Amino acid sequence: MVKEKPKVQSVLESVFVNAVDKLIKADAGRLVDNLYIQLDTASGEIQVYDDQEILLEKNLIFDWADRSENGVRSYKQPVHAIRATLIGLKSRKFFDNPVFMRPLRILLVDDNFYEIETIFVLGEESGLSEGRLMKKLEQELQNFSKKLFADIE
Repeated sequence: MVKEKPKVQSVLESVFVNAVDKLIKADAGRLVDNLYIQLDTASGEIQVYDDQEILLEKNLIFDWADRSENGVRSYKQPVHAIRATLIGLKSRKFFDNPVFMRPLRILLVDDNFYEIETIFVLGEESGLSEGRLMKKLEQELQNFSKKLFADIE
């Protein structure tokens, strides 16, 4: 795996810090549970949007320009760098800001805001895990079925 240059990490960190600063200044009482990231692999541009699809911050990372493998877009290196930056921000308690709801999801999306990949999730462990949720739903369905078909048995 290729290690990102310190300058790239610094630029990414400033992108997220500036995005959150703009979010806080724009609407003091608003809570956010998703941040969307769009990457333009041809130009190396990263754009960060809030959960209402409002652009918060964008920047060019020239090291990412023209990242393609056999003519196909490759998000592998940028996503790895973004994750590393987000983990670093988390360790410095950046996401403890009250503007963020839990769970907070940071998603890579296309131009139409369709999810390509989940980059980072914070606080999901406080809710029901997917396995526990499915078991609970199955139990509720069984109970409902028993009540519904009680006459048949």
